[in-house]
Amino acid sequence: MSNGDAEISIRERQKVALNEQIDRISSLPDPILAHILSLLPTEDAVKTVLIRRFGNLWTYIHNLDFDVCLYHECTEVDYEDTVDEERLINLIRHVLILHQRSDIHRFCLKLELNLWSTPGQLELANEIDTWIRFALRKKVKVLELDFKACGNSGPEGYHKLPNVVFISDSITELKLVYCCVEPREHIQLASLKSLSLNGILICDKMMIDILSGCPALESLFLYECYGLHKLDFTSVNLKNVVIELDCHDSSRLEVSCPYVTSLNISGIERTDLYNVSSIVDAALEFDNRFFDCACGQYREVKMLFEQLYDAEVFTLFTRAILVFTIWVLIRSPCPSMNWRRLVLKTMLTKWHFPGIASLLRNSPDLEMLDIHIQPGTKPFCIHDDPWLMEYEIDGENFWDLQRSSFHCLRSHLKTIRIRSFKIKSCAVKLVHFLLRKACVLEKLVIETNWVSYPDEENPFTSETWKEFSEDIHSCPRASPQAVILIL
Repeated sequence: MSNGDAEISIRERQKVALNEQIDRISSLPDPILAHILSLLPTEDAVKTVLIRRFGNLWTYIHNLDFDVCLYHECTEVDYEDTVDEERLINLIRHVLILHQRSDIHRFCLKLELNLWSTPGQLELANEIDTWIRFALRKKVKVLELDFKACGNSGPEGYHKLPNVVFISDSITELKLVYCCVEPREHIQLASLKSLSLNGILICDKMMIDILSGCPALESLFLYECYGLHKLDFTSVNLKNVVIELDCHDSSRLEVSCPYVTSLNISGIERTDLYNVSSIVDAALEFDNRFFDCACGQYREVKMLFEQLYDAEVFTLFTRAILVFTIWVLIRSPCPSMNWRRLVLKTMLTKWHFPGIASLLRNSPDLEMLDIHIQPGTKPFCIHDDPWLMEYEIDGENFWDLQRSSFHCLRSHLKTIRIRSFKIKSCAVKLVHFLLRKACVLEKLVIETNWVSYPDEENPFTSETWKEFSEDIHSCPRASPQAVILIL
């Protein structure tokens, strides 16, 4: 190499080294940096004041997220909770005083507020109202107020929201947890598209006022709300409804949804459905009294499924699947369904096998089966153990003993997806059965991204998964064109 070539090579290396030292983040314009800071937890965004390039850019962030749970382990309750709350309150005061942006996208406040349990909570409640008004003056779009956090606040601790929350023209998404909803004027939330109410005492009349005051509402989420007996969804814009009934409340709920296309109800055995012909996507779960419902209320429960005969996508959870198991064990006929896609979110145990087999047998037009495997090995509560134990289910050989016809496996089922898969005998045998019987199968996808739980072992090595993959790919299959993907 000549001296000239050597000098060129040195200059090139120096140029590369110089480029590597360039701080490209700092060269970004202020609005971009402020947007990046808005994606951080608010406390972390504030700390960037110590970095020269960022300085006071945090005062222009558009997401303000204040969550007391970020300061401690939610399972630990001690005197430090008060210290954590004080840290959060001081942070909120600091941020709101110095914030300079004229508008914000999201304002989230999450802390435990029990008005009668701790001195000073009433004064704090008044200050909270000023924080909420601050967000509304900034034309907030997403407002989330959670006064339960990780605590156990009861109705006596509900915070009564200021009336301005219910007459905003900017809010598009509103989430309320353990709040008192008693507006003094007519509700006017013209831009609201998504409303979530959790642990809130609300009567039928108030719900009517809410729905009439939110003409653009598209999604409604009701979690363990009290006082409701009748819901009549007459708005043509409301398409997505999720209802989770309180398991301690035995009252019935009437639901009429002539325009709703997606309906998800937990506690379905205490629900009377009307006008459900528009529903395309349905999801059902029972509470812990599912055995009594499946047997004593057989006619009513069977009618529920028959009402949703034409839903294209149907999701069933652990106890809902066990209802079908019960019907098989007591020899009660199961309704036939017109579902195209079946989603099962459940533990995969021998107690679920009869229910799953019944669902496949009674869904003749099924095209897609989606199984989300949940952790656990005992799907029943202690009060239901005796009756389950009266029946013998051969989990090891169950699928090998299935001789009756499965029309969907012969003619329609094209896609199978199994999520959170673990190499267990029951799961492997189910896969073998589906491969042997699904004559028109095009794709089998097995996702192994299992969520680890402290009480569960995961002894499987890469070699174990390799052996499993070889076993599945070599398994006899009814559909030669089926593609198998293990992710």
